[in-house]
Amino acid sequence: MRKHKPPIVSISIVILSLLALYCLYAVLASSMFFPQRGTSSTTSQQVNLYIAIARQDAINAGIPPDLFVRQINRESSFDPNALSPSGAQGIAQFMPETAARLGIDPWNPVEALKGAAQLMAHYTKMFADSYAKALATYNAGPGAVQHALKACGEIHWRNCLPVETRQYIAAILG
Repeated sequence: MRKHKPPIVSISIVILSLLALYCLYAVLASSMFFPQRGTSSTTSQQVNLYIAIARQDAINAGIPPDLFVRQINRESSFDPNALSPSGAQGIAQFMPETAARLGIDPWNPVEALKGAAQLMAHYTKMFADSYAKALATYNAGPGAVQHALKACGEIHWRNCLPVETRQYIAAILG
C-alpha cells in the first residue's frame, strides 16, 4: 500500500520554494543587476536568470512559458534597460501609462516580468484562450485588436492588424 506525503512535507516544499524566490529577488535587486538605463550591459548570466524568472512567472500566471520567453526576447532581448523609440521601457517594454496602471516599475525586471505575465494571462482570458489575440493586444493595444475583429471578422482578423503586429505574432508563435 502506498503512503501519501504528510501535509507538513507539502508545506515545507512551499516554504522552501518561497524562500528560494525571495533569495533570487534579493540577488536581482542588488545594484549589480540594475545598471544605468539606456545602457546595454546585460550579461549572459543575467539573461539566463531573467529567462528562469520569466518561465516561472508564466507558469504562475497560467500561460505557456516557452511562448512568454519568446515574447520577452522579441520585446527586449531580455535587456532590462531597453528603451524603444516609441517610449516603451524595460525588459517587458511597457509604456509608462501601462506600467503606472499596473502599479509596477518597468525598469525593475522582476516586477516587469511578473506584470507582463499577469497581463498576458488577462488578455488570453479576455479572448477565450487565444494567445495570438493576447499577443496582438500586448503589442498593438486592445483597440487595434477589436478593430481588426470588427473589420475583418474572426477568421481573417490578423489581416487587419498593422504589419509590425502580424510579424510580432508570427515571430513568437512560429
